[in-house]
Amino acid sequence: MFSWGGSLGKLLGSLLSIGSVSSFSVNLEEERDPPPPPTKVQFPDYAKLNSVRSDGETSCDVLYRLLARARKPQDITDEYLKTFNIKVEYDIDASNIVPNHDLKSKPPYQWPTLGSGSGEEEIDTPMFMSNGAPFPDKSKHELLKGELLFDNDDAFRSLARLEPPPGRKNPRIAQARKFWTALQQAAQYWDSSHDNYYEVSMEDTTTSNGHGDSSAPGKGTDKGALESRMDIDGGKCHSQPSATIPKVNARSPSGSRRYKGRRIGAGTDMPDSVREDVLRGLVEMVAWSLGCQVKLPTMPPRLAVKDLLFPVRQSFTVSRIPQDRQEARKHILEGPVLVAQCRPETHFYDEATGQRHIEKCDILRETAGMLLLAQERARENQAEAKPGDGKWWASTPRWGGLPNNGPVGEPIPTAPEQQQQAEPALTNSSVDNEATVNKRTKHDRSSLSFRRGAGLNNRRVSMIEKWKSVQPGPGLWDKRMKYVKIGSNSNCPFDDVFMISSINHHFSIIHLRVYDKYLQWLAMGKVDTAGSDGGPASPWRSLVLRRTRWFDFFNPVDRSEGFDGLWAILTHMMR
Repeated sequence: MFSWGGSLGKLLGSLLSIGSVSSFSVNLEEERDPPPPPTKVQFPDYAKLNSVRSDGETSCDVLYRLLARARKPQDITDEYLKTFNIKVEYDIDASNIVPNHDLKSKPPYQWPTLGSGSGEEEIDTPMFMSNGAPFPDKSKHELLKGELLFDNDDAFRSLARLEPPPGRKNPRIAQARKFWTALQQAAQYWDSSHDNYYEVSMEDTTTSNGHGDSSAPGKGTDKGALESRMDIDGGKCHSQPSATIPKVNARSPSGSRRYKGRRIGAGTDMPDSVREDVLRGLVEMVAWSLGCQVKLPTMPPRLAVKDLLFPVRQSFTVSRIPQDRQEARKHILEGPVLVAQCRPETHFYDEATGQRHIEKCDILRETAGMLLLAQERARENQAEAKPGDGKWWASTPRWGGLPNNGPVGEPIPTAPEQQQQAEPALTNSSVDNEATVNKRTKHDRSSLSFRRGAGLNNRRVSMIEKWKSVQPGPGLWDKRMKYVKIGSNSNCPFDDVFMISSINHHFSIIHLRVYDKYLQWLAMGKVDTAGSDGGPASPWRSLVLRRTRWFDFFNPVDRSEGFDGLWAILTHMMR
């Protein structure tokens, strides 16, 4: 239910979707079997989610029990939203997504106002990011944004290297090639603008299968698409006439319904990796320009609620590239700055039955993912405490003590007869050892660096040695992540975290303000509220999700507006 995305999930998704993702060159005029009807676009209704109010419970034990028993989306009820104390503010402009911060005074919103009049001096003034590098200028932003404003059909033809129609020109795609490549795959499941379902007569169906006169006119027949010439080894065969090969799946199950268009399936059939590739291609255009890098999760993302590790969905994170070149060569990143989450659900509620558990589960996924981001950013200047570190059961052996320290199945001989049989074996083994002193061992045949002692510490640990070892469990932190609370003041009692959420073929920017007391409440189960209000109405007890509208990947205006919002958010975080 709360499966995690990233390197492992993406690898499995790509392996499962090898046969489903077709090539890019889909002929819009090719007649073929009709795909399933287009998937209806549906979004969660956040107005009805806000009707849930907290009942005043301040203990974390209730949340602990609820998360421990969650197994499927049907288990998510209003009680989960009440315990988290979640509120949603939706359809907020991207420039107003951060409370008490006017992003309109920052790039890219400030550039149109500064470009006219007396603001040109301010444009030429260099501004530096938190990593010491200067902010990208307006020309860089306009170059990237311009490639997102291409017409979809023109961009798809350019990727497939097809000839443009008369009067048009294929655009040159350089910076946004990864985005357009992934969007072209998504269009094969979601783009219904070219759908053409039509009926053909039975005579035309017979003709298309090679049982009638191919020159007979019929509605919806395409002679070039239904016939192909057979050539052997690229040469022409003059002894026999060319054979007409019927197209595969040339006849629909009904025998009369045909289709022309771009889609090969419904939106529900699209592999999850395609949606991640589209969002990642868009985010990388902004991240690389502002000194950041997209990183796939190497550890299963898990939200810590007391001693419970709750699995969370996380597609990828955006982190800052360090200034130290040695750390950068080791692929160490700083952050994370923000997180992205893609989900495959397309149906969130049923008005007929009143079922809304998918809708509640979706908002819970987003909230848990952003809380995990806040927990990771709060690890700055802290040392990792591995599970069992300092406990007696992770440092002191609590079994064993027998004289036999070897593997199971090799007991030490104790009877007199067994000892007498073991003595000749020891004598023979000593003779064999003397005979093989001058022989080269398998280590001598190894590389020169190993014989010099470079690989002595890289010896493979045997299973019995692992079994004897008593130590704390593996850590939960990413070893290649230097946790830093980027974009937040050190003395601030809260942290502003951001998520890029994606469903269907849309994405939205979400902001969540998480107080340090709320993180302490999750980790310890309680908070010292001496001198402060610890009720549900206090600011630290509320989780207010401020989100923009859903931007459509296939709409150039939405792509442009979402791109500006991402640029403003990363500019705000990298200040």
